[in-house]
Amino acid sequence: MQNNHILIIDDDPVIRLLITQALRSTGFQTTAVKNGEIGLESFQENGADAVLLDVMMPDGIDGFEVCSELRNSPNGKHTPILMMTGLDDLESVNRAFESGATDFITKPINLALLGHRVRYMLRAANTTSRLLESERRLHRMAYFDSLTELPNRLFFKEHLQYMIALAQRQKQKLGVLFLDLDGFKRINDTLGHHLGDQVLQETGYRLRNSLRASDVLIRTGASEDGASLARLGGDEFTVLLSRISRNEDAASVAERIRNSLSERFKFGDHELYTTSSIGIAIYPEDGDSAEELLKNADMAMYYAKRSGGNRFQYFSNRMTEAALRRLKLENHLRKAIERQELSLHYQPLFDITTSKYCGVEALLRWNSPEIGQIPPSEFIPLAEETGLIIGIGEWVLREACSQARVWLNNAIPFCRMAVNVSGMQILNKGFAEQVNSILSENNLDPRFLELELTETALIADEAGVLDHLKTLKKIGLQLAIDDFGMGYSSLSRLKLFPIDRLKIDRSFIIDIENASENGAIANAVIAMAVSMSMKVIAEGVETDKQLQFLKARGCDEAQGYYLSKPLPALQAELFLAAHA
Repeated sequence: MQNNHILIIDDDPVIRLLITQALRSTGFQTTAVKNGEIGLESFQENGADAVLLDVMMPDGIDGFEVCSELRNSPNGKHTPILMMTGLDDLESVNRAFESGATDFITKPINLALLGHRVRYMLRAANTTSRLLESERRLHRMAYFDSLTELPNRLFFKEHLQYMIALAQRQKQKLGVLFLDLDGFKRINDTLGHHLGDQVLQETGYRLRNSLRASDVLIRTGASEDGASLARLGGDEFTVLLSRISRNEDAASVAERIRNSLSERFKFGDHELYTTSSIGIAIYPEDGDSAEELLKNADMAMYYAKRSGGNRFQYFSNRMTEAALRRLKLENHLRKAIERQELSLHYQPLFDITTSKYCGVEALLRWNSPEIGQIPPSEFIPLAEETGLIIGIGEWVLREACSQARVWLNNAIPFCRMAVNVSGMQILNKGFAEQVNSILSENNLDPRFLELELTETALIADEAGVLDHLKTLKKIGLQLAIDDFGMGYSSLSRLKLFPIDRLKIDRSFIIDIENASENGAIANAVIAMAVSMSMKVIAEGVETDKQLQFLKARGCDEAQGYYLSKPLPALQAELFLAAHA
């Protein structure tokens, strides 16, 4: 084995020298040549026990053609061929195997282990074809994701580092896109991992098609500088764009991907809508190593998600501070319940017809001794992203129902406790049983409880949500759509759900009294609700003119600072008693 002769074919003289030294130090004899034509001549004249073959060689024929020629030659049918590649797309790897490659390795090459790799390959060449195929599968498992058949994290990072070195020499830009599906954890947790896996497979398929759709930036297959697509794990995917001339070029690819992934997913009876958040980091501005570029693209993706999702975002230094704050908030939020840092405030709901207060909405507050008061707009999305909303939501529901029981026992005029719930809670297995149990614990009639969920939660998984809402409705509680108008659901969709009340989003209440477009929207929502026998409540009412406008249009209820700000439990009790 110590006298095996290895033929090295690579156009890069530095790589030829390094590989030669590495193999000779482990006892191999070597011949190194600079292109495919010379390599084929050397093989025909002198033979070789194994060939190390570069894929991309600009001068003359490429590695695929050389590999095919070697396999077609009488002496090369069974010679082990290790292809050295900077390409990471599935088509290129498949093409390498189709050309007859025994194995492949990505650049930059781990020279310390190369001799062992070659020796192992030579040993495998002497085994049966079954063992050879098994070896190929093992290496495929090491570098490819079995679910989507995309390159994995290891493959991507190795190739990214190689492309960075190449871009540095050629003074070119690179773009790294870090992609995450919005709300994927909810799909996995509520609908099961089998359906989640189908979403990931379809995502991989759509990503391939999105990249192939470009005739300028993205060239797949055997091209020298194609886009590198990978699944890092979970619902995280990456794309490497090489040879972009401007930073803005990455945006057009990100937008194409975003549009593709926002289209409906349909699996059997399930129709799902999910969106994507995409972070973009550019070499060399945003990092000069694979680790740094991936970290900064990841940070930009998080910033896109925190800004509402379904968008792309370029990295900037201020995102570092945002990411550190997110980590700090998440760590504290995990302990907020046990540390008794959470509380509920209650905003009174006003019946416009009777001019009496008819209930309250429970609003979550978080006051951390170390961080201070954190606004719900910041910590609630974080709770949903991390899955903490399940435990926090249960605490809110139990606390609100307990408070309702106290007020009823104290004969406080009260007819409804409205509690916000997330789509993740609604779809969580056993949620209806949980609600029933909490109502029983507090001896609370279900008619006193109203669950508010957002419009976007309804349309994310219509079939799944509808089934759960029907189950909840059978318990006897009330259901409302919060922030109506922000999710753009159609009237035909809305009719499907057993909804008692629509809540007009506060953004549509602003300036309604001045013949504004908002006034027309509010008027249309009220008319639509009446046609479907639903009640309407307007949130964010801040002036008497707004209240009178709503009253004149037949709006049923209102809430807002003009009527009362959210109050702690004791103050809310005194308020309700005073306005009985």
